Amino acid sequence: MENSQSNQKEKIICTCTGTTEEKVKQLIAKGANNLDKIASATGASTGCGSCDVLIEELLEK
Repeated sequence: MENSQSNQKEKIICTCTGTTEEKVKQLIAKGANNLDKIASATGASTGCGSCDVLIEELLEK
């Protein structure tokens, strides 16, 4: 399924909530500097938890 309104495919970080990599990067840029803040803003990492590692990697960059 492609989003026809976007030229880029959005990489989903959290399949449970549909949180995208771009959304996580935006939150980090706005000061969300740990997993708990990302989780509070998006719900990511509050389901199965498999996205924790991916979010932590983005936080380290």
